[in-house]
Amino acid sequence: MTPVPVPLPNTRCPLCGGSNECTPARTGSFEGDCWCRTTPVSPEALARVPPALRMQACLCPRCAQGLGPAPDGPLPAG
Repeated sequence: MTPVPVPLPNTRCPLCGGSNECTPARTGSFEGDCWCRTTPVSPEALARVPPALRMQACLCPRCAQGLGPAPDGPLPAG
């Protein structure tokens, strides 16, 4: 029996610390649509993720596109 994949519950971008807006992380299911299915992710952005944080959380849309954190900065952790 193959185990059903479960999304990681991490909702913070590993580059900027802001919300990664990850629908699967927020809902606990891969059933819903997520921004990452239609937005190209920059290979350079992926390369900037610290090794200890790789495969732990999704990038936010801005960091994924290589734009950096939102102008008002990352959201407070919580």
